[in-house]
Amino acid sequence: MTAATGDAVPPGARTGFRPDIEGLRAVAVLSVLIYHADLAWVPGGFVGVDVFFVISGFLITSLMVREVERTGRLSLAGFWARRARRLLPASTLVLVFSALVALVCLPVNNRKEFGGDIVAAAGYVVNWRLGLRAVDYLAENVGASPVQHYWSLAVEEQFYVVWPLLIAAMVGLFRARWRLALVVGIAVVTLASFLFTLSYAAEQPGLAFFVSTTRVWELGVGALLALALPSLVRLPAAARGVLGWVGLGLVAYAVLTLDETTRWPGTATLLPVLGTAAAILAGGGVAATWGVGRLLGLRPAVWVGGLSYSLYLWHWPFLVAAEGLWGELRVRDGLLVVAASVVPAWLSYRYVEGPLRRAPRLALPRPALLAGASSMAVSAVAGLALVASFGLIDTVEQASPDEAIGAVALSDPRYADTDWAAIRSVDKLRPSPLEAYRDLPEIYRGSAPCVVGRYVEDFQVCEFGDVDSDRTVALVGDSKAAQWFAPVRAIAEREGWRLVVVTKNGCAFADVTRLAEGQRNPSCDAWSPWAIETVEELAPDVVLTVTRFRDALPPDDASSTDERHEPMVDGLVGYWERVLATGATLVPILDTPVPMNGTIPDCVQDHSDDLTQCVSRKKRGVRLSGAPTQREAAEQVPDAHVVDLTPLLCPDRDRCAAVIGNVLVYRGGDHITDTYAETATAALARKLAKATDGRLGRG
Repeated sequence: MTAATGDAVPPGARTGFRPDIEGLRAVAVLSVLIYHADLAWVPGGFVGVDVFFVISGFLITSLMVREVERTGRLSLAGFWARRARRLLPASTLVLVFSALVALVCLPVNNRKEFGGDIVAAAGYVVNWRLGLRAVDYLAENVGASPVQHYWSLAVEEQFYVVWPLLIAAMVGLFRARWRLALVVGIAVVTLASFLFTLSYAAEQPGLAFFVSTTRVWELGVGALLALALPSLVRLPAAARGVLGWVGLGLVAYAVLTLDETTRWPGTATLLPVLGTAAAILAGGGVAATWGVGRLLGLRPAVWVGGLSYSLYLWHWPFLVAAEGLWGELRVRDGLLVVAASVVPAWLSYRYVEGPLRRAPRLALPRPALLAGASSMAVSAVAGLALVASFGLIDTVEQASPDEAIGAVALSDPRYADTDWAAIRSVDKLRPSPLEAYRDLPEIYRGSAPCVVGRYVEDFQVCEFGDVDSDRTVALVGDSKAAQWFAPVRAIAEREGWRLVVVTKNGCAFADVTRLAEGQRNPSCDAWSPWAIETVEELAPDVVLTVTRFRDALPPDDASSTDERHEPMVDGLVGYWERVLATGATLVPILDTPVPMNGTIPDCVQDHSDDLTQCVSRKKRGVRLSGAPTQREAAEQVPDAHVVDLTPLLCPDRDRCAAVIGNVLVYRGGDHITDTYAETATAALARKLAKATDGRLGRG
C-alpha cells in the first residue's frame, strides 16, 4: 500500500521528509502484523489498514497539489508512472511467491480460486472478488487466500486511478479557484462515501468491508487534511501538540479495544481515521517539542515505517504457507512467522524496490508505465499458471452412479460387517474431491435459485412435486435444511405431495437475532418472521426443518454482542409451537455433525491412500452442530417428532466416515454432498414414515 511509500511532501510550513508519518506507518503495519498473528492483546489490529488509508489520501493529494502549484497542471502519466515504479515490482515479486505458496503448501482444491485471486490482485480488483466471496455462504471450502491482504492495496490503487482524474478535472474547470473547488468536491465525495458506508455496512457487512466505495471517505479525510494543512498549521503549537497525542490515543484505543464484532467500516472507524488525521496535523509546521512527533520520529519507528510496504506484502503469504504446512498456528508461532517475514521484506526493499525506484531508465513516464504493465502481466501469468495446474492433479477415479451407492450400503447385507471409518482407500469415488464443492442441490442452481442468499432480502418460496395436491410438505430453514432437498423432493414426488421450499442461507428459522461473522444481518432479522408467517399462511400438512445454530443474542438487549444458548432454544420453541398451531406435523431433522478435519474433500484428496486421516469423532461433531440445541427445544415441544440421520454419516458408534459406499459424504465445511443426500432417500423415507405416522414416507 502506498501509505508505505514516501515520495510526497505535504504543503505548509514544514516540508520535506516527515519522520512522524513514517512512525505512523510503523504503528499501522505492526498493528496489522500482530493482529494477523492472533495476539489477543490487539483485537482491533485491523484498524492499521484504516491508518494507511488516511496517510495515503494525505500524501498523494499533497503530491498532486504541490505539482499543480508548481506547474499549473497535473501530469497524469507522470503520476501513474511514479506509482507503477514504486509499487509494482515488489507487488509482482510477492504475487509470484504467493502462487508458489498455493502450489506447494495449500490444498490443491483451492488452486483455481487462488489463481483467480492472484490474477485479480495483479489487476488490483481483488477486493471486489473477495467481497463477493465473503457473502457467498457456499464458499466455505475456500481457505485463506495467500493474497487476501491485497484487498487494501486494490482499494488504494483504484483511488490512485480515479483521484488524479478528479483533481485534474477540477483544476481544468476552475482554474482561478481550483483549490476551493477541490475542497468542495472532495468534501462532497467524502461525505457521500461516509453516509453510504453507514447504510451499506448494515445491509451487507461482508461485502462492505472490502469494496472501495465504503473506503473512499477514509482516503478523502486525508485528502482534505492535505488541502487544509496550510491554514491548520497556523494553530498554536501547543494546541496541535495536544491534538497529536489525542489522535495517537484514539488509534491506540481502537487497536486495543475494538474487535470483530464492531461494525466495520462504520462510525467506529472514525476513531483511527480522525486520530490519524490529528497525528499528521500535529507534525505539520513547527511542532511542539513535546509533541507526538518526538515519539513517532524515533529511529526504530522510522525504520519500520520505511519498510512497512514490504512488511505488509510479505507477512501474509508467510502466515498462510505456515498454516498450510503445519495447521493452525499458536500465537507464539504466528509471531515467529511474522518476524521471519522481515527478512524477505528487507531484501525486497533493499534490492528490488529501492534500485528500481531510482533507476535512470525508469525516470520517464513511458518506460515506467511499460515496466509496470509488464509487471502486472507477469503476476497475471503466475495466477493463470496456478489455475492451469489444477487440470494436472491426479485424483481418485470417478465412480458411476451405479457404483456410488452411498448410504444404501449401510442397509445392504453385503456390507453388514464393513467398518466404514476404517477403510483406507477406495478405487472409485463420487463426486470427485476436486469438484465436491459444486455437488449442490438443484435449488442452488439455475438463473433463479430457490435458496435465498445470505444478505439478500428478496425472499421467495419454490414449489415442486404435485403442485395441485391437497397434501403439502414444507422444507424450512437454513442451508442445512436445503441440503436434504433431493431426497425430500423424491419422496414428495413419489407420493404425490406438493413440496414447498422456504430456505435462506445463514438464517435461523427461529425467533432470534444472531451475529454473522460478528455482525448482525438485517436480512436474517427480516427473513425469520417472514418465513414463519409464510408457513402459517401455507398451513402445510408436514413441516421439515433444520438449524445449524447453537446460540443467539438475548432478545431484551439490543446492544449485546454476547450470544448465548438459551435464547436459541427459546427461539426454536417459539416458532415450533406456532407451526404446530397450524395443525401441521412438525419434524425437526437434526443437524449433521461437524467434521474435525477441516474441509473433507481436501483431506480425501491429500490422503486418498489413507482415508482414516479424514475420520471425525462423532461425539465432538454432534456437540459442535445444532443437533443438541434442537433436542433441547424438542424436550419443551413434546409434539415435535425428531428425525436423527446421524447414523447415516457416522455408522460407527464413535466415528464419522469421510467416504461411504464410494460416495464422498461432505462437500465442504459441515454440508453433505448432494450425491450422498440422494442415496439417503430410502433411509429418510423410513424415518419420515415413523415420524408422521405413515402420512409421508414409506417404511
